Amino acid sequence: MKIKNKNILVTGGAGFIGSHLVDKLIELGANVTVLDNLSTGLKKNLNSKAIFYKIDINSPRVEEIIKKEKPEIIYLLACNTIVPKSVEDPLFDIKSLVGNLNIMVAAKNNNVKKIIAISSGFVYGNTKKLPTPENTEIIPDNPYIINKSSTEKYLEFFGKTYNIDYVIFRYATVYGPRQIGGAMADYIRCIRDNKSAFIYGDGNKTRDYVYVGDVTRANIMALDYKNDKTHTPIFNIGTGVETTLNNLYSKISNILNKKSTPTYLKDRNGEMMRFKLSTVKAKKYLGWEAKIKLNEGLNIILNK
Repeated sequence: MKIKNKNILVTGGAGFIGSHLVDKLIELGANVTVLDNLSTGLKKNLNSKAIFYKIDINSPRVEEIIKKEKPEIIYLLACNTIVPKSVEDPLFDIKSLVGNLNIMVAAKNNNVKKIIAISSGFVYGNTKKLPTPENTEIIPDNPYIINKSSTEKYLEFFGKTYNIDYVIFRYATVYGPRQIGGAMADYIRCIRDNKSAFIYGDGNKTRDYVYVGDVTRANIMALDYKNDKTHTPIFNIGTGVETTLNNLYSKISNILNKKSTPTYLKDRNGEMMRFKLSTVKAKKYLGWEAKIKLNEGLNIILNK
């Protein structure tokens, strides 16, 4: 797809992942509109060349904006990213679900050609199938998973019923510059400040860490993807490598040349114990695979 001069809208475009995507789209010549309520996104992350609306995706003004800016493509990135928060307050995630549905309805009413949405590899819950392929059963272990899988189903419905092209990405644990939330960012802050960070459980939980630059590249590649109807356009984006939280903590301490021991707390409800995604499908149909290994990515962000 020729991106230059294309009108593209990104929800959550001031956030960690969204801002990297916006930067790349603008670098490639797209006209980008960002919707973000700045609840977790930061104004300093915004590209100055993007058209910015400080607005919640639940707002009735969303359709008015989409009608005005005329995007051909929409990226759905605005969402809750904190699983424990959804467990503590199950109503919280409903806002993301209804907001994304609000965007889909506006997209349908205004002839948007394609929607690219982020989901999560967490939808597989505590599956025994590792590395986990996309056809694995979704296990609703917490409201976060229920929200993500419901958003996926709504998008499939809009695709089939209204002929909107779509791609869904189930991310592994994304990390990189501008990240302020999540366990890794907390470990980095605490270790740098000579403090002990909290680890919930014994530290043997695993995560599949994928660098934000690789994730951005997948989002750009999705623009050229054409579904031939032989498979669902849902793709895992990860590395297929497991890393324990203890190992991650040690890696960060070693790179920062700090001696730090974590503080272990009782594990939380709704947690995934092991996480490793198969990316065979993304490689086959998108030509995508991760390029940045964890040690390299950590050195990028810790040596800045």
